Amino acid sequence: MDDHKHFQVVVVGTGPGGYVAAIRAAQLGLKTAVIEKDELGGTCLNWGCIPTKAWIVTAHLYEQIRRAREFGIEVAEPRIHWEWLVERKNKVVKQLTGGVKTLLAGRQVEIIRGSGRLISPNRIVVKAPDGGSIGVSCDHVILATGAEATMPPGFLLDGERVITSQEALDLKRQPRRLAILGGGVVGTEFACFFATIGTEVTLIEMLPRLLPAEDDEIAQALEREMKKRKITIHLGTKVEGLEEAPDGALAVSLGGGRSVTADTVLVATGRKPYTTDLGLDAVGIVRGDRGKIAVNDHLQTSLKNVYAIGDVTDIKQLAHFASAQGKSAAELIAGHSAQTNWRAVPAATFTDPEIASVGLTEREARAEGRGVKVGRFPFRAHGRNIADGELAGFVKLVADAATDQVLGAHIIGAKASELIHECSLAIAADLNARDLAHAIHAHPTLTEVLGEAAEDMEGMAIHILRQEAKAAARA
Repeated sequence: MDDHKHFQVVVVGTGPGGYVAAIRAAQLGLKTAVIEKDELGGTCLNWGCIPTKAWIVTAHLYEQIRRAREFGIEVAEPRIHWEWLVERKNKVVKQLTGGVKTLLAGRQVEIIRGSGRLISPNRIVVKAPDGGSIGVSCDHVILATGAEATMPPGFLLDGERVITSQEALDLKRQPRRLAILGGGVVGTEFACFFATIGTEVTLIEMLPRLLPAEDDEIAQALEREMKKRKITIHLGTKVEGLEEAPDGALAVSLGGGRSVTADTVLVATGRKPYTTDLGLDAVGIVRGDRGKIAVNDHLQTSLKNVYAIGDVTDIKQLAHFASAQGKSAAELIAGHSAQTNWRAVPAATFTDPEIASVGLTEREARAEGRGVKVGRFPFRAHGRNIADGELAGFVKLVADAATDQVLGAHIIGAKASELIHECSLAIAADLNARDLAHAIHAHPTLTEVLGEAAEDMEGMAIHILRQEAKAAARA
């Protein structure tokens, strides 16, 4: 083993946390290297955020074409060509992962291929793809190894019929019947995508509701919309086993004599921090539940020169949060001040319709003992949404009843992932609901619904009665 180079910063993993941390460290003048055992860009660029959105765009366009007559256009019935869909997804991924390589090279960040393992606080041994070993020494380490899919007991991944989201993106053909285990972000996104393009989808969730991290009204609205799309949903249901059906398909046992038959089973029951063979225990890095790496407010592990960011910390499994942490870790290592307040982190789920949220849910705010006031505005009462033919969904704002401070924002509907950022800034800046209400929003734009929802807190929304806004969220 040859300790051929010393770096000021070594980043293990090149997902959206890792490569961003490396670039920021290099920008700040630190000699930096990254270690990557797989593809540059990590899960997000290769098997997560980007390729799934490439498919979801296809599904949305497919649905729009099918609705073309509503907009005064006559077209033939569209057809999905699975191989074209996969080809476009691969092209998008290749472009973006190639971009990461170019960005790292442009900042003189050295890319070391292989699996990294800590052997001391300042030394890493890298097992290279050819079986050899490379020794690296460094002043600081940033662990950004992400997370991996978990499998329920009795389910063996075969990559074709029993799959995770990663294998789903490389299926050779579109499944005719798909059973999805898990009603979280991954499960609901894939359910909406496959259902839109014509697959018969059954979604099974052990908890009594979908998307447990989202506001209750938002989750309930998504369930209603998914059922309208003929997705069969089993909530509060535990999967007991999997076996071969008589016709060669798969039978998912739900207990009580019930079962679901499918050609493909997609397991989306969660992800756990990836800490395999990192040498954490050997060097004394403390871990918490589910194996996550424990960090302090400055993203330091129990070894002060070793930092951890992103999904491996299990604080929030969000790509953009990992990127924000990556920038902060690099800035702290370089001796600069950095953002360490993470209370205004938006989240987006690309179901149909989209969901986005930031801050506290109504339930969370009340659990803190706060007096709460809520404002809502349905998309079906908004001129631009009516013109766009996007009537499903609503905005829900949560504020402190005593101070008027915005505590949370929750949106389900078209372009929710774009609309949420005004609310994210409002929470980060400690703005009040009246600030959102008084802001002038261009007409006709989707953002007008935010001002209307803020006005609805006082029963002053112009384009809907207060009781109607509340009822619309439950319709």
